[in-house]
Amino acid sequence: MEPDYKNPSDYFQPAADDNSEEAQLRRKFFADYGSYLLFNDTLQNVYLGKDINGDPRYFVETVDLTYTVGQTGYGTSQSSYTFTYIPNFEQKLAMTEYLETYILPHFSDAMRPYSWLLTKTIIGKMGKDDSAQTISPYAVVNQRCVAVACNYLTQRERTEAQKKNYASRVLNIMVSSMVKAQTDAFGEFEAVSHDYYGRSYSSLELENVNQEKLYQYGFLVAGSTVGYMTDLSTDISSYASNVVTYTDEQLEQRYGKYELVMLKHRLMKQTLERLGYIF
Repeated sequence: MEPDYKNPSDYFQPAADDNSEEAQLRRKFFADYGSYLLFNDTLQNVYLGKDINGDPRYFVETVDLTYTVGQTGYGTSQSSYTFTYIPNFEQKLAMTEYLETYILPHFSDAMRPYSWLLTKTIIGKMGKDDSAQTISPYAVVNQRCVAVACNYLTQRERTEAQKKNYASRVLNIMVSSMVKAQTDAFGEFEAVSHDYYGRSYSSLELENVNQEKLYQYGFLVAGSTVGYMTDLSTDISSYASNVVTYTDEQLEQRYGKYELVMLKHRLMKQTLERLGYIF
């Protein structure tokens, strides 16, 4: 198949003449869910001929998890990622079935990612210089791809509870990232604490602010700057993380006496459902 250079999706699907087990799995996944399935971050590796020294030249395009269009909330522009790959088809099939069983059921068609990259490990470098922090995230979310590290699941057989717990961590990362890019959808949620976002404690005439006091004002976390309330984006992310991770009963048990916190949990859950998240 000659690539259609006007259609970037060509590079997210197997070549037309590829009839391997992996290619068939990837095609079926797209037919079933409308998202592309990848096991390698290389999208193109095109031979361009030889250079003046007689060495082969290639054009290589990879999945760029720092890719954004305009202003978004994904926040990966200062990061870079490398991957190790799932080594055999049996594990690729098992991880696809895991994705189908534990993660995909939480996303309606409207909320499903453009593509999924299932890898063994993900190594992230959080910055551009030599002193940048290195991390090993469970997942990384981007506008056109969600990468998931599967090493924990492929090391050995996991219990049902362990599988669900790992899925919860991946879902937490995904939803927390996705909602940051859709703050306009959270008008009702924002209205509850609108007058307090980014305010200094002194401007609110507050002293000795502890976690109890934050709960009374409807916040789960303090601001990133000492002495200030948190911002809207962080507030949305923290509540999204809670409603994805904990049941209604668990939230009631932990926060039941804080009226504003419980209200914001309910509004967060309602908004996520409208966006297409399935609890």
